[in-house]
Amino acid sequence: MEIKYYEDQYLESLKELLQLSFPNTRVCKKGKSPSTDIELICVIDEKVVGYLVLNRIFDTVRDCKYFYVNYVCVHPDFRRSQIATKMFEEVFTICKNENVSYLELTSSPSKIGAHEFYHKLGFQVRETTVFRKEIL
Repeated sequence: MEIKYYEDQYLESLKELLQLSFPNTRVCKKGKSPSTDIELICVIDEKVVGYLVLNRIFDTVRDCKYFYVNYVCVHPDFRRSQIATKMFEEVFTICKNENVSYLELTSSPSKIGAHEFYHKLGFQVRETTVFRKEIL
């Protein structure tokens, strides 16, 4: 198991994981994300089995930098293998190195196992409602 930064050589393997993990979403991944994002992958035998994206954001009200965590997923055959834990350990290291004040993420109400995992990592639920308006 190797946690590393995403490289385009893993694009097809990553697309397979994303389609499996987010079946009701049209996967359009075409290569590296903008330079403001950090993409981590977990690779086993040259296959992407874990993925997450960190979006760098500056909170102008609090005058600090934070990361928004997106697209956390682990291949079903590799769940409960410490992959997400290892990926978040790398995230915490990146946060310390970049002086990030906090992490934020959202999770579907049906993802109870993920919620337990996030609580175990020290995340706390905020009282909020997420609104979205689709434009395209």
